[in-house]
Amino acid sequence: MRFISQLLSESGEASYGRTASLMALLVAIGWISFIVWKTHDLPHLEGITVFISTLYGLSKTGETVQRVLGKKL
Repeated sequence: MRFISQLLSESGEASYGRTASLMALLVAIGWISFIVWKTHDLPHLEGITVFISTLYGLSKTGETVQRVLGKKL
């Protein structure tokens, strides 16, 4: 259980970007598995990949801007 809490945090603080990315990844795995099961064909994965990585990227961008401006919200 400690591994999971460390995985979803950054320097001991909860990380929205990591948690949201994990949740989106789990939903995407289920959704893609369902599509493959029904159609027997693998869908294009570019869109879902961009969506999942954007969640984490936006979180890191906000953190970077705060550091540059010298503010920690």
